[in-house]
Amino acid sequence: MTSNRHPLRFLPLAVVAILIILAKILSFNGLYGQDAHEYLRLSRAYFDHLRGLPYLPAGRGDAEFAVGYPLCGALLQLTGLVAALALQIISWAAAGAAAYFFDRCLQVLTPGARAGSRWTFTVAGLLLAPYFVRAGLTSMSDAPGLAFFLAALAHGLRVLETGRIGTAVWAAFFAGLAVITRFSLAVLLAPLVIAVGLYLVENRRWVFAGATILVGLLAVFPHFWLKTDVPGSVFGHSLLQGWSGWHYFHATFSNSNGSVNYGIPNGLYLLLPLAHPGFCLLLPGLLLLFKKTDLHLVSKKVLAASLVVYLLFLGGVPHQNMRYLLPAFAVLLLIFFPAWDRMFSYGFYFFKRLTFAIIGLTFAVQVCCITLIIRPVIVRNRLETGIATGLQNALPAEATLFAFDLDVALRSYLPGLRINNLWEQLYTDFPAGSFILFNEPLLRPQWQGRNPILNWDYAKSHYRLEEIRTFPGGWQLYEIKGVVK
Repeated sequence: MTSNRHPLRFLPLAVVAILIILAKILSFNGLYGQDAHEYLRLSRAYFDHLRGLPYLPAGRGDAEFAVGYPLCGALLQLTGLVAALALQIISWAAAGAAAYFFDRCLQVLTPGARAGSRWTFTVAGLLLAPYFVRAGLTSMSDAPGLAFFLAALAHGLRVLETGRIGTAVWAAFFAGLAVITRFSLAVLLAPLVIAVGLYLVENRRWVFAGATILVGLLAVFPHFWLKTDVPGSVFGHSLLQGWSGWHYFHATFSNSNGSVNYGIPNGLYLLLPLAHPGFCLLLPGLLLLFKKTDLHLVSKKVLAASLVVYLLFLGGVPHQNMRYLLPAFAVLLLIFFPAWDRMFSYGFYFFKRLTFAIIGLTFAVQVCCITLIIRPVIVRNRLETGIATGLQNALPAEATLFAFDLDVALRSYLPGLRINNLWEQLYTDFPAGSFILFNEPLLRPQWQGRNPILNWDYAKSHYRLEEIRTFPGGWQLYEIKGVVK
């Protein structure tokens, strides 16, 4: 256990402080890509709903977004913070909480391990993982989802290993919050929920079992409250509908998200938490030190089952995203900690200099990898803010803009601009005096034969388009001058 006077107890706070400083140095507001801006829109909408205004879904994809993260942002806005900053603060705080609960999991699984070994592993394995740093910096549900998941694990594993029945209620509470923050975590948490439920039943703790179920239901209630009038449900998610076991062998997918070739089949993609530089470079070495006896605990078997079930689920999804692998990576770290502790103890006893060199080199390389992983995020953020500023100066008041991809970001930065999304429907009328923002070389390979390209081709063939301005990255702004005669 970490003593209350041990300086390592301040590490979660240090994580938050470092992320804040890094965000300020980079002048990064946490927003990049469509999902981050959609969370911002939802957070503002939920804030208005908390103040008594009706919640109106903005599009057909509304049901696919979990409510946990934007709702936390809405609650924080009640203190007077603006929505964008509220979401950033939640991501920073969640990263610190994830570090805390990760250590709590290690304490349950290996109570005899030294604090120095645990926290060095936490830093080298989790906190310096580039995708973890990116999660803590960005306004996405990744860090909050991971924090709630690890909190559920810490309390649930304590039930299985120590018999402290009371913590089952907390496990259910955090598990519910994790699920409504990232839907896919329901699959990862399923073995833990089953194991804890069986433990309560076998020990005839009916009152605690009832309380646990009640608290779990209360934790997921906000989802049903906010999604009451939203058409569709999470079970109709575009990626879930396309699930297939054949996707383990596929690298190219074509669905409502366009056509994408990821280069490697899903079966190999599932191995990336073990060997990708976006995670922890020490894991391949720890695999060599791993022993079967490291899985002798019931809790370790539950973790292994969670990992297998979750990866099998991801392998059938017609999509690859490194963000989805972050929770699986955290579970992998927990399973491999005994191998690390073995190396840490014997290494510093027999090969002190070599062990210092390996850990120091790992830290240095992972810092470099952090730079590589977060660079595209910063570039995208600069692109969005730069184009928004350019459009604000180039477009007349009350202008109508047809756009795709960047349209969600533009709604965040230019709320007064009327924007028509080229993906949601097919248009046959492009009024003279309106504008189109498009990047044909970038978008055509993925969206050939789908609404964005169909709308673009129709506009080009039926209307006179005059190029007004070219933005970085190949984005071009056109004014519609009228129909082709």
